[in-house]
Amino acid sequence: MKTTKYFTSKKERHFWFWAFMVFIAIFSTLFLGGQLFDLLVRQGVLEQTTFFLFLLLVLVFLLSGWQHKAQKLNNLFYLGVICVYGMAILRMNITIAERSHIFEYGLLAILIYHALHERKKNGIPLKYLTLKAIIITGTIGTLDEVIQIVIPYRIFDIIDIAFNFFASAFGVLLHLGVRQLQNVLFKQK
Repeated sequence: MKTTKYFTSKKERHFWFWAFMVFIAIFSTLFLGGQLFDLLVRQGVLEQTTFFLFLLLVLVFLLSGWQHKAQKLNNLFYLGVICVYGMAILRMNITIAERSHIFEYGLLAILIYHALHERKKNGIPLKYLTLKAIIITGTIGTLDEVIQIVIPYRIFDIIDIAFNFFASAFGVLLHLGVRQLQNVLFKQK
């Protein structure tokens, strides 16, 4: 019996696993998030939670810099970009849910991009990785919205579909921009 190998490497499987975990987290909010989200908004906890999650993200990047002395400067560079990204999002005149979508779908798109990039690196002929990552992630966001048609306390919104595609593109393009800037500043090959 012939077996099919779905992943080209452990690294690719790792990226798909974490993309799936983010996917599960996003979709779990469809059913668990409505009432919980309303309660957190009424209690004023959501803004604080978002802020502390952002601080936790910053802490992770700082701690990762202690692993290798050569990477400290790189991680400080990433920290600066993340802070600018976070502050720009906090200043946007959008709802908290939309802000979280930028992080959620942006991260999902980056993970999918890395998984596709790893496949290509391991010999699978793939083109237009950035576009594919954005389309796959945006399609997942579209599915997220379409499911909301049948959930009583959720509202289908075509603008949210566009916003999910925007968040996907924003995440991948920001990631690629940071990587390109890092290559220019640190002369990496």
